Amino acid sequence: MERHDFYQSVEQRANLADETDARNATQAVCSALGERLDEHRSHHLADDLPEEINDHLTDGASGQRLSYDEFRSRVEERTDRAEIGEPERLSRAVVETLLEHVDDEEADDLRDRLEEFGYDEIVPDR
Repeated sequence: MERHDFYQSVEQRANLADETDARNATQAVCSALGERLDEHRSHHLADDLPEEINDHLTDGASGQRLSYDEFRSRVEERTDRAEIGEPERLSRAVVETLLEHVDDEEADDLRDRLEEFGYDEIVPDR
């Protein structure tokens, strides 16, 4: 999968203006997810993604205990300059695209982890 395809999917799902907005949303959500997921899980998930996108999952400190509100605030802070929309819509679009672009086992695992974290609002229906 090419990064352009990933960004195009996020752009359409979040109803964003262009690929730049989709890139900003992807970076914000993936970096916050990478901070919440444990290091092993972040790297495993990142293996199925284009390098530019997987870097956002793996570059920060991982395994932080973030409530949904803290996660949402991080996404909001990181997208605030771009003014591209509410964090739930952006997060859901990125997570939905992630789930679509990784293998089924990784997708199920990510879904389960996000639900365990209490991030139900950004997990699409099965």
